[in-house]
Formats: sequence, structure tokens, C-alpha cells
Amino acid sequence: MRITKKIFTDLAIFMGLLGVVVGVIFPFFIALFHVPQEIVFQPAFFAACIGAGIFLAVLNIGLARKIVGSRIKHLSQKMKHVEGILSDIGHDPECEMCTPETCRIDVDSEDELGESAESFNRLITTLSGVLEAQNRLQRFSEMLTSHLELSVLTNKTLQSLICDTDASGGAILIENNGEFTVNASLSMKNEKMLETNPLVLHTMKTKSRFIVRYPEEVVLDGIIIDYRPQELIVEPVVYKQVLLGVIILAGISPFSSKTLDMLTSFAPILSMAFNNAITHQQMQRLAALDSLTGIYNRRFGYNRIQEEFSRSIRSGTALSLIMLDIDHFKVVNDTYGHIVGDKIIVSITKTITGALREGDVLIRYGGEEFLCVLPGASQHDAQLAAERIRIMVADSILKYEDQEIKVTVSLGTATYPNQDIADIQQFINKADDAMYSAKNMGRNRVVSV
Repeated sequence: MRITKKIFTDLAIFMGLLGVVVGVIFPFFIALFHVPQEIVFQPAFFAACIGAGIFLAVLNIGLARKIVGSRIKHLSQKMKHVEGILSDIGHDPECEMCTPETCRIDVDSEDELGESAESFNRLITTLSGVLEAQNRLQRFSEMLTSHLELSVLTNKTLQSLICDTDASGGAILIENNGEFTVNASLSMKNEKMLETNPLVLHTMKTKSRFIVRYPEEVVLDGIIIDYRPQELIVEPVVYKQVLLGVIILAGISPFSSKTLDMLTSFAPILSMAFNNAITHQQMQRLAALDSLTGIYNRRFGYNRIQEEFSRSIRSGTALSLIMLDIDHFKVVNDTYGHIVGDKIIVSITKTITGALREGDVLIRYGGEEFLCVLPGASQHDAQLAAERIRIMVADSILKYEDQEIKVTVSLGTATYPNQDIADIQQFINKADDAMYSAKNMGRNRVVSV
């Protein structure tokens, strides 16, 4: 039953009424012990008893406020402190966190107040875990959204996951044209074997998390890890039912359920970030490549030449360019049509690619013009490469219906630092001038400057 909206005020009223009742009843109780009635039933004695009852009521209220009220007030202050922290987190994620060490209440009783304190502490522990997980998720999300390049994203993701899960190593494989390749790796060996590892293949097939625990008595051959793990997590990255990649985490101790829950909470933003990065990479690739031949187009090829030229200047190494053009290509187009012309361009692209070294760059510079970038190649190396291309093109035959079509190319080479070259455009112009010299000298030949 409530009289006011304050518990201790209600308690004071009830205790005061109880003191009055006790004061009134006490004289009759005393009379039972044969105390003279002329003493017991005097108004002064009644007043003294009632006064004593009220005094005890006031004393009890004071003790209740000091013992019970102080604890309730302390609990209230802690709750307000937590409320303030939660309010600050809404405006500033970097503010002070509420942890069991900073927000807990000392439990010094085994009654209802002690149970309340224990319940509050359990609530703080749970809240701290939730806030920590939310903060970790926010940091992870910010990291993912700040990187769009796939190679950077996978490396940063792997570093973050290893740190947050206390893993000892791991790797990330990304799907590329139907095959999975390692994009990031840490403390793993024989990375290529990951792409065909049974654990990885199983996860690719099921699109579900796969956990492997290794008891201490099991002998491992260490195929993919250069230390002995106790547990492996193979985590799929799935976006709209499409498997984008696989994450491998290895731990020298078993992973906790908290870690598994964290991976589950990371999954949606991780898959979206990977999908965006893969899409970005595909768009960049489409923008950089010539649609007919699949090699660099002029715009992006120019950037590659600039990169190689700057690197050559810094390192003092040679750099050669080969400019080549298909001889009498207009006549071929007019005679056989543009479809055959495109087939010839594609065929020559394959021939040139087969003649170049790994690391050389082939660019479709114009309609029937190609530019080869040869890092580290001297003038002699460039001449040999150009002659090799010339011979291979001249020896190749394109069959169209019942006809055999043969074409030749004219090539010009230029080499840095053999020539005094101020910028990349002057470099290209020198190779272009050499090519036109080859054409003027009868075509199907190589001219070097």
C-alpha cells in the first residue's frame, strides 16, 4: 500500500503510526504484570509510551536510510553513470567505455540488496561485452569501407581478423574467373596448396563455416601452416548466395564462442565490402583493357609507360619501347572486310604476346598500332625482341574461309638512356619515328634509334 511517491516517506509514516499504536498498547501490556493501574493509566505514562514509540520509529527510519538508503543511492548513482556513458557513446563512439572494473558495485551482503548488486554487476558485464563487440564491429566496418582496392582490403582484413580473434596466422582466397587464388597470407606456407586443400574445397562446396580441431596426440604434416595449430576455422565469404572467397584462421589454442559470434556478426559487412572491391577491380580492368584484344588500351597503357619510365630513372636501369604497325592494313580491311581485320588484330596480339617476356607490357596504341614496353631491356635486347616479333608475324597465317591471309609489321625501337629523353611523350615519339622509318624503307623490318 502506497501513501506518497517516496518509499522512505511512506516507511516513516507507517513507522510513526506503529510507534503511536505501540505507545497506546504498551500501558495495557504493562498492566498484565500487576503494575499499579494508578501509574500505568496516567495520561503522562501514555504520552511517554507514545513518545518512546515515535522515537524508536524515527531511529529505525534513520538507520534504514543510512544502511539501506545509502546502498540504494549508490546503485542509483551507478545506474546514472552508466546512462551517461551510453548517452555519450551515441554522440562520441570514442568516449569512455563502461567496464566491470569501472562500473561494478561491491557486494557486501547476502540479502535482496546483495542480489540486486550482483544482478547489476552481471548486467554491466553483459553490457560491456555488447559495447565492446559494437565498438569492434564499428572499427572493422570503418576499416572495410576505407579500402576499395582488393589487394589492400584483403591484407587489412586479414590483419584485423588475426588481431581480433587472437589467431596465429591465416589467409584469404578470392574467386577469380572460377578459380580461387590466395590474395593475402600471414604465417602460412605452400600458399598455392591452399587453393586445392580439402578443407578449403569443402567450404567452397557447402558455403558454410568449417572448424577443424587437432588433439595434441594427432601428428600433423604441416602442409599449409609452419607451426602446430590446435584449431582451424575456414570461413566462407558469401554475398547473395554467391561465394566470393574463403578466410582461413589458424590458432595455437581453440577459438572461443565469442570469436565465432564475432565472425558471424562481421559476415554481412565483410561480404558487402569484398563484393564492392571485386566489382571495383572488374570495372578498373574493363576500363584499362581494349575490348577487342584484351590488352591495355592507350589511356591506361600510357600510365604504365609513365610508371616504368619513372622507375627506370630512379633505378638507373634501361627501358625500351617497340612501336609496331600492321603493313597495308587498310588494303586488308578493304579487301576482306572489318571482321577479318579484327581477326588479324587479335591474331597478331597473341603472336606478340608469345614473343614478349614475362613482365613486358603490350598496349594497343591505335587501330592497328601496338606499343611494347620492355623494362630492363637494352637497345640490343629491344632489337632482338622486335626482330622476333617481325618473324613470328610474317610466318603466321590466318585462314578465312578458303583463303590464307598473311600480313607483316614494321617496327621501331627506342631505348632509355641511350637517347636524350626529357619526358615520356618524347620517348614514344622516338619509337614512332623509328617505326615510320621502317615503313619508308620498305616495311616488314626493324629500325632502332
